[in-house]
Amino acid sequence: MMNMKIAGCVILYNPQDETVRNIETYIRQLDYLYLVNNGGAEKVIAKIQARYPKIEVLDYLENQGIAHPLNVVLDKTATQYNYLLTMDQDSSFSSGVIENYFSRIRENDGEAKNVASYAVNYAQLNPQKLKHKIITYYITSGSVLAIKNAIHLGGFDENLFIDQVDSEFAYRARINGYQIKTYFDLPLNHHLGNPTHYTVGGFHFDVLNHSPLRKYYIVRNQIYVMRKYPFLKKAYTIYILKEMIKILFFEKEKIKKIRYIFQAVADARYNHYGKYNGELK
Repeated sequence: MMNMKIAGCVILYNPQDETVRNIETYIRQLDYLYLVNNGGAEKVIAKIQARYPKIEVLDYLENQGIAHPLNVVLDKTATQYNYLLTMDQDSSFSSGVIENYFSRIRENDGEAKNVASYAVNYAQLNPQKLKHKIITYYITSGSVLAIKNAIHLGGFDENLFIDQVDSEFAYRARINGYQIKTYFDLPLNHHLGNPTHYTVGGFHFDVLNHSPLRKYYIVRNQIYVMRKYPFLKKAYTIYILKEMIKILFFEKEKIKKIRYIFQAVADARYNHYGKYNGELK
């Protein structure tokens, strides 16, 4: 499609100056960019606006998470654009990657009626190691949504706020006959938590050291998603148990993180979703 138009969206929350450099690795390839200010992003936004004209800012008085702003931008782009690149503030592309990425999407566009989204290799892993996990290999950052198909699927589930927003969308897409097409040879520069690598008894693993509140969202939302898609129950239960073990043996703030996880389980039990407004002491 020669006149195919691609917009972009970046979710911002207390970003650093590095975010400006990250955005500059892909903004020139976009027809338009939406900057979502979830808080503390005024300086970064001013710098981007001073350099690039085709920008719209969505200012929120408080953090709205990921799902809701993405749905707002999907609605805004529905009539004027074909695709939407969604990015985290700490993600970027190396030289030439975004041009190659968009070129492939344009080449595939005419035969992509059932593609919900395109994706790149965010962890830069060997795809041969992911064959049995391929359905979960998807994050919002670096993905390019087929706007009409994403809207037809209902957009993103706002019960989740953050965490599992991308995975849930991918499960729903595939169950409804849509594809997530991943280009594993195209890397995304992306940070997953604050990882520390450990080797214990021949086992190699990473501890991501998420904050207590982030642990809350991870556990609560995994319970929500496994209820929605029962085939995930075993895998997600094992993941949560492993997280508990890692916290107890390898992470700081052990007691607070465990308390937030117990709160997550309780909130999931009573269907308390969306943004967590409580504060544990």
